[in-house]
Amino acid sequence: MSLRSGVVSGRALLAALLLLLLPAAARAQFTLRSEVDARKVGLQDQVQLTLTVEGSGAPDEIPLPPLVNLDVVAGPFQSSQVSIVNGRMSQSRSLSYVLQPKAVGKAEVGAVHAGGQSAPAVAIEVVAGQVRQREPQRQDALGRDPFGDPLEDFFGRRRGRAEAPRLLMEAQPSRTRLKVGEPLVLTYWLYTQTSVSDLQFKEAPQFAGFWVEDLERAQTPPSGEPATVEGQSYRRFPVLKKLLFPTRAGSLTIPASVFRVGLARTGFFDSGGSVERTTKPVTVEVEPLPDESGFNGAVGRFRATASLDRDAVPLGEAATLRFRVEGTGNLKWIDRGPELALPGAKVFPPQSKSDLRTTPDGITGSRTWEFVVVPETSGALEIRPLAFRYFDPTAGRIVTAQTAPLALRVEGGTVAAGPLGAPTASAVARATGALPLRSDLGRPAPGVLSSHALVALAGLALLLHAGLWGAERLRGGVATSTGRTASPRSVRGALRDLERAVRDAMSKEQAASLVEKALDEAFGAIPDADESERARAVRALLDDARFVRYAPQLGDYSDKVKDLAARAAEAVRRWA
Repeated sequence: MSLRSGVVSGRALLAALLLLLLPAAARAQFTLRSEVDARKVGLQDQVQLTLTVEGSGAPDEIPLPPLVNLDVVAGPFQSSQVSIVNGRMSQSRSLSYVLQPKAVGKAEVGAVHAGGQSAPAVAIEVVAGQVRQREPQRQDALGRDPFGDPLEDFFGRRRGRAEAPRLLMEAQPSRTRLKVGEPLVLTYWLYTQTSVSDLQFKEAPQFAGFWVEDLERAQTPPSGEPATVEGQSYRRFPVLKKLLFPTRAGSLTIPASVFRVGLARTGFFDSGGSVERTTKPVTVEVEPLPDESGFNGAVGRFRATASLDRDAVPLGEAATLRFRVEGTGNLKWIDRGPELALPGAKVFPPQSKSDLRTTPDGITGSRTWEFVVVPETSGALEIRPLAFRYFDPTAGRIVTAQTAPLALRVEGGTVAAGPLGAPTASAVARATGALPLRSDLGRPAPGVLSSHALVALAGLALLLHAGLWGAERLRGGVATSTGRTASPRSVRGALRDLERAVRDAMSKEQAASLVEKALDEAFGAIPDADESERARAVRALLDDARFVRYAPQLGDYSDKVKDLAARAAEAVRRWA
């Protein structure tokens, strides 16, 4: 091969390579434009922003530029255009947004960057009112623009101007006639012929005249279930279920509810969107319940039982009586236990606890009331049957569920009838292991004394009492309404004990015992015949302290103890 032919061959190879590379370079070239249809608009006007890429090698995604004083109210709408001029083909793709000014002043569409290309920012001036004139749309007899672009009309319909999707929302009650307190299930159904991307209330439903409980949605196949409405086939899905109990008689109406339904994109030119659908109002006829003595409004099917936590109890200790109602109905409504009065025993107000779950048939489970019973006399304590009255919808009448009678054996000495005495220290220790009550705190156990020793001690006590009385009078002690004098030292000690009951980490039993001790220290024994305001207040405080002391541990009593100690301190400062 000659040198000249080698040079020619090299030039030919280089030319061929350039010819191969030029189309690739051409394919990689495109332009990016950012345009608005007006640079000066009114606050009530809208602006159309169009982002266009033209040429080959354009990126698939064009980001929305930053916006100043502008909101996007519609879009993006995407369109493509292909043109052939002089045998050469070019293509472009556009994204359009509709923008709304937010305030009078300066607005801006920021710079756009995509695929290594950029389009500069666009400034817009926003003035008050409306600047742009809205021209009436030209339409033919079929409602189309006779001068419109057929391709644009086609793409526009594909972007969302097609026929409205077939969607329905329905509120369906399980029944429309029932008694007060009976349950009905209200189901909200979505009927659709298209894909849905989102569903939410625009206006939350209102249920005036009903007690409302949420229900779990039933397991439905992902494809829904077939349904036909006015000859049209749909797939329907339960979206919400409520359990409603009417609380009053009459004609009750559940107002219409408005749902906002998001539409899923179904194609390249479909931007999705959302529509609103409204349910029809639902009217329910509610009949009243019979009005009978001892009936508190329970509706359903129930049974009642009663039990004691022990068969025998030493005198001065407490027993717990549990009254339990279980079944299905409106049990969550019922918050009052039976009236329990036992001659020969102090009964404290009950604490209640529930084990309930919501089902389509009603509220199922149990409710238990626990009464603390403190016997005041020894012997057999008879507890008569307790009754629970409810309306049975199946029988159509009020039915009484009754417990079996119970007996509690009280062991120990006899306590005279009257106000509840404080339990002994040994009884308290056996019952809970907590501190004894006020009558045993700080007092030594009595020993056995001879008659001579008793006489001597009685005389000594009289002398000491006279001396103390004189000393306290000199120190300015204050006489109580019963004649007892409360010394400043006793008052200060009582207030310190009440502070400790709140401040120190104690059980409720220890705190209540300390409150009793403080009241005893400040006021002593309150005679039964004393009906003064002071006596009634102190007796009420002692009752509350004993209630906290004996109440079952069903929760946190710290707030109750704080309130009790605060009221006791106020009484001590006022009357001791």
